[in-house]
Amino acid sequence: MDTTFRSAGSRINQIVGPMVMLIGVAAAVAAVVLTFALGHAGFLGLLVPAVLALGGGALVLRGALRSRLRIDAQGFRWAGFFGPERSVPWERLLRIAPPSPGDPRLVALAQLHDGTTVPVRAVWEPATLASSLSSGGPDHTAVQNALIAAHRQWLAGRR
Repeated sequence: MDTTFRSAGSRINQIVGPMVMLIGVAAAVAAVVLTFALGHAGFLGLLVPAVLALGGGALVLRGALRSRLRIDAQGFRWAGFFGPERSVPWERLLRIAPPSPGDPRLVALAQLHDGTTVPVRAVWEPATLASSLSSGGPDHTAVQNALIAAHRQWLAGRR
């Protein structure tokens, strides 16, 4: 039952982050080689952008690996690029409701047994994505259907 959903941007950033880090490594190697080959310490100044590229690439990769919605046997949890991870265990969930249109990040509304409603904001898709342009907004029906199916499966296993 373990399923993970990621946005298109998150999947792309899983490639972009390591590529930026690779550029940082290449800049560091070039700085060291040029310094020793030409005997001029000024090339060590290239280490500053190399370190920035390594840090920036690592940040992008960390955010890309973090931002997802994961469904498992205990419930579902989601996290964005920044911010805390949120979760809803199946025991607390009453039902999954479709969101009102307008918020491109809002996948569903989790209505809990205590009466609170938790907005599930995950799997952000850019407004320029082809499917978003044709339908007027991102289509989260696959994620919504997976959440509903997993909740039904959990309810059936409880009976």
